Amino acid sequence: MKFLARLAAGDVALWRTFWLTGTPLALVWDLSGLSMITGFGVGEPLIAGSLIALFSLSCIAIVFVAVAIWRSSSRYPRDLWWQTPVAIGAKLCAALSGLAAAISFLIVMYLLFDFIYAAIALS
Repeated sequence: MKFLARLAAGDVALWRTFWLTGTPLALVWDLSGLSMITGFGVGEPLIAGSLIALFSLSCIAIVFVAVAIWRSSSRYPRDLWWQTPVAIGAKLCAALSGLAAAISFLIVMYLLFDFIYAAIALS
């Protein structure tokens, strides 16, 4: 729990936040989204439901990690000339990833509630 508090505050080094937290989480998000798009698990409710849950949870986690990357890059030292573009690039990546994950989560929730509403209306 202490690590999550430090992560949210931006106290964890940028390379750890980006490469050790953000990148594996982005891979989970990409693979679960790709699995849903390609139709993996269609006809098997347990697999399809697990993919939707994994994708939804990773969307929420990406928004949290995007804030952590943003805050960590704000504290990134800028002693050398190349450290400023690295910090700016990390902020851009965090902003785009967080926005994409938030929009994806809203779309999944809309489709899920629409599906539930249609199932209730038909019964």
